[in-house]
Amino acid sequence: MPTIGIADTTFARYDMGRAAIDELQKNVSAKIKRVTVPGIKDLPVATKKLIEEEGCDIVMALGMPGGKEKDKVCAHEASQGLILAQLMTNTHIIEVFVHEDEGKDEKELSFLMDRRTREHAQNVIKLLFKPEKLTREAGTGQRQGFEDAGPLRM
Repeated sequence: MPTIGIADTTFARYDMGRAAIDELQKNVSAKIKRVTVPGIKDLPVATKKLIEEEGCDIVMALGMPGGKEKDKVCAHEASQGLILAQLMTNTHIIEVFVHEDEGKDEKELSFLMDRRTREHAQNVIKLLFKPEKLTREAGTGQRQGFEDAGPLRM
């Protein structure tokens, strides 16, 4: 049975870890290991530890950067750390960030956080159990959170 890691933060204003676990448990049988850290720059080491110390086959890194310019810089730094952790461990880490300025109000923001998290949980399921589905979706303009962009037509 595969083990899926969930790394989330206390900085987020929505419990993205709960949403991810709920979506995964509704759809597959897998062990789930969760760790919560203070902020997004703590996610790279948390995900690496889930892989190396807890034996996770794939990890979701869930976070909510703020809407200010310095928050965007921090998000970029965290993304770079997550990419490095993937390369160091040869394991997928699915980054799920929702910036605080992506929603026009709190209702839209909480909707986006839930939907993006659940749609990326579905991507985790596809990577682990149904990679052929990802191949069929190639070039279809999939987006997590808001509506899909759709494919370009010639």
